[in-house]
Amino acid sequence: MKSTLLKSPIAFAQASQNPQMAEVNGMLTAVRFADEAIESQRVEVLAICDVSAFERVSIKGKQAASYLQQQGIALPADANQWLFEADRLVMRLGNSEFLIEDQTTNVKPSVSELSSAEGVHKVSRNDAAFILTGNHIQPLFAEICEIDLVAELATENHLVMTVIAGVSATLLSQTLNGERIYRLWCDGTYGPYLWKTLLSIIEQAGGGAWDCITFIQRFNRLQISTLRKGL
Repeated sequence: MKSTLLKSPIAFAQASQNPQMAEVNGMLTAVRFADEAIESQRVEVLAICDVSAFERVSIKGKQAASYLQQQGIALPADANQWLFEADRLVMRLGNSEFLIEDQTTNVKPSVSELSSAEGVHKVSRNDAAFILTGNHIQPLFAEICEIDLVAELATENHLVMTVIAGVSATLLSQTLNGERIYRLWCDGTYGPYLWKTLLSIIEQAGGGAWDCITFIQRFNRLQISTLRKGL
């Protein structure tokens, strides 16, 4: 029997934009909203991209750090820090809680190969995950969050857990190929609401949705080997 293809947790919220859809890491994802020239312009102004298809998992417990190190996974030294190494993002949300995201299928061991053990609990994730970028990012953050996120995330490898437009979220800032981007994760059930809220503000600023194909091409360090067009 043919298995059902998972959809991005925000696919319903994107339907009115009639994006081109494709399979990314086994998840049906919007991979094109407009032609490349338009999307490149949006990136310069203000843009949002759905990368919920990246595989991720939480590892918790008093032995979590030791277990992950035994798997050869480098860890941030302190809570509220992150590391990006070999196409893997490791976020330390607390002394004994980690959120791990694989951004290609070439990472070993993959998050799917990690497991629970004594003192270690593996927890599946169904996050909505976004990338935000553009020259007008600070006014956007000022409208949706009470703290100065640009200042809070200016420290390299620092992450913030806060409330964005009424939704609990985790954020960090990365520099990729010399360009600053912001990552955001929230519970997948709140993803459609947050996508619509952010996109509305972004469009008012002259920006718009940005697809993951453009993201992959722009930052070729992060490639998705399972991308297929034309589903």
